[in-house]
Amino acid sequence: MSQPAADLPPNAVAPGGFDRIARFFAEKTARRALALLLFAAVLVSFRHLALLLVFFVTFERALFFTAGFLCRRFKWKRLWALLAVLGLAALVLGLGAFISAGRVAKLVVETRDGLPTRMAALREHPWYATLQEHLPDSEDLAQSAEHYAADVARSAAAIGRAFLMALIGLILAIVYFLDEERIKAFRDSLDPRTLFGTLVRWGEHLAESVSLTVQVQLVVAACNAVLTLPVLLLIGVPRIAMLMVLIFVAGLIPVVGNLISGTVLVILAYQVKGWFGVVLFVVLTFVLHKIESYYLNPRLTARHVALPGFVLILSLIAWEHLLGFAGLFVSFPFLFLAGKIRSEFRAEDVPDSVPAAVVDAQVAPLPAAP
Repeated sequence: MSQPAADLPPNAVAPGGFDRIARFFAEKTARRALALLLFAAVLVSFRHLALLLVFFVTFERALFFTAGFLCRRFKWKRLWALLAVLGLAALVLGLGAFISAGRVAKLVVETRDGLPTRMAALREHPWYATLQEHLPDSEDLAQSAEHYAADVARSAAAIGRAFLMALIGLILAIVYFLDEERIKAFRDSLDPRTLFGTLVRWGEHLAESVSLTVQVQLVVAACNAVLTLPVLLLIGVPRIAMLMVLIFVAGLIPVVGNLISGTVLVILAYQVKGWFGVVLFVVLTFVLHKIESYYLNPRLTARHVALPGFVLILSLIAWEHLLGFAGLFVSFPFLFLAGKIRSEFRAEDVPDSVPAAVVDAQVAPLPAAP
């Protein structure tokens, strides 16, 4: 007969027993709660590196698509394919910078020097006098506009930080591309049922959600630019090339990107064609917004997040309320990640399920280059 637990020495463990904490976290619910808590803590702790994650995932997928193609098609080594892609990219960017640097600098100087004159002309416009009659604080509004314009000029420092993040993300993507085989071997050696294996797998889901978000917004931005170009040519707005860049970049912002570019285009259209141009671009902005909200985004995300469009819009509103402007970029990755984690939990709840059920829920990795 075994000795009662009360008669055992203080440091002894009951025969056949396990550590109580280990047994507690071996339970499915406790293990899931701990994994979710740790994963959320990691995301919150490194939230300031979100932009770095976006650049890393974007460059990593681009390298595997381009350099990986060269490896598979021409049997090149990874290093030679990588050097070819980076050399071509540097050549294209160098030529683009050489051609447009002078124009961009001239536009920035003209905007900076001409802003006070334009604000003074705005105060002399008949609309301003009418507005002042109905809004006694219109002078404060004009001064606020000047302050906001100055804030936009000072935001160049933020652009420098984004450039630094892009450079670091490119370096990380290059290292990952060259060491992908060893990283994949280490990843395959992890037990998917362990806490560390679970966190790594969820990190892969997060990277996949970022990649899908970038792909969706690239398609939306390209469609916006293509559909807007004929209207720009019809009206005859100056600096069409710069406006196309603006439309494309603004299209990368979910939902509100069309409104931002549309506002700028409406102002320019009024200067060129008067109210006809304003009406034309208001209608175009409305149509593009509806195409993006009710056709492109639902069709592009439906096979990744099986949720009604109403839920997607509610998620955008909720995250924008929580995080402000940045919340617009968090909505889809959150829904995608939550769907993946939910699928894994449901697979674990299937009776007599095997560990492979969890592995099957993972996102399929990109094909490895030889």
